[in-house]
Amino acid sequence: MKKIIVVGLAVLLLFLLCWRYIKVPTEAETDLEFWIAERVHDGDFAGYTPKFGLMGGSEYYGSGYAPILSDENGLQLDPAQCVIYTVTAYPDYVANKQHVTRIVITDPTVRVYGLTMESNIEEIETRMKQEGFRIEYSAKGLTATRGKYTFQFSEDFIRIHVKVSNVFRIQF
Repeated sequence: MKKIIVVGLAVLLLFLLCWRYIKVPTEAETDLEFWIAERVHDGDFAGYTPKFGLMGGSEYYGSGYAPILSDENGLQLDPAQCVIYTVTAYPDYVANKQHVTRIVITDPTVRVYGLTMESNIEEIETRMKQEGFRIEYSAKGLTATRGKYTFQFSEDFIRIHVKVSNVFRIQF
């Protein structure tokens, strides 16, 4: 009986210590309409402009943004400033539930954790560390990772994504 209690307490302690790293990041101080890993349903993107070309999911421009149509082939070109939401199955590609699994922001006025593309590297590092993210630097900018969640900050974009598993190795 004592062994069961000790093991139970150890599991509970491990869970509490890891909780900060496995929970969905909070959506404080953001201008986004949908948050990363947010479950969405049919109709949630009604009225949003779809972005064509993704196999295995759907993409939508945030409200107020529309693609530029190419005269040559009628192809969609992203506007210089926009927000694009990617919706796929989650936590695995065979799941029936649809979630926002990637967000790309090229609009410098959109805030995430109070940060924008125009925030300096020190502000980004400080805030993301406060949120429990591990920081890495590259030539392209700063990458903040916590569990399945990755936030990339550069001069040209903010990209947020959650890792989706592919147990059955589905190819799109």
